[in-house]
Amino acid sequence: MIKGVKFWNARECYFVQTNNPTEEILRKRSDGVWLVSCGPSAAVTCIAAMGFDVEVKTPGGYAPQSEEVLMDFFNDPRNYPTLQKVRPETPPDVWHGNEVPQFYPVAVTAVFGVKARFEWRAVFETVASELQNGKAVQLCLKKPGHYIAAVAYDDVADEVIFNDPWPRRFKDGNGFNRRLSKADFSNVKPFRIVYDA
Repeated sequence: MIKGVKFWNARECYFVQTNNPTEEILRKRSDGVWLVSCGPSAAVTCIAAMGFDVEVKTPGGYAPQSEEVLMDFFNDPRNYPTLQKVRPETPPDVWHGNEVPQFYPVAVTAVFGVKARFEWRAVFETVASELQNGKAVQLCLKKPGHYIAAVAYDDVADEVIFNDPWPRRFKDGNGFNRRLSKADFSNVKPFRIVYDA
């Protein structure tokens, strides 16, 4: 049986990193360095799949992409003092905030009003339990260094179901509802960001 967050199987709650303004700016620079917004895209996928409203609208009616607004929070100098308190040894004016996992709980609360927590250790059984209890979990792969959104657990297959914000890294071009086995967790960095209901 598959148990997970409320909308674990809803494609409209799946966000990709390949279509937002930051990525377009970087792609147009043509120096080969882009696809850096996997973290905000994975975070917004976690939040939306839990059933929280992530839509952002301007007074004029423009609806910026939610993951782009989160990316802006990380890299807005006005937020640096707050982020600096979270991880003093990692100055936000030097580091890309979207790459620092400890910054996510502060950012998602400020932008979306959602509670999250950073935890050291990303053990398969712990993540599976959190998913079965309706929490979403943002994980980071070692190779490539890349954030994903874990949204459900299949206890029959003993696999974590995740959405990958970089679908083009798969031969079939689909990052929606991919699977991680217990053995695959050797490629997961030793931390997680847990999104609470």
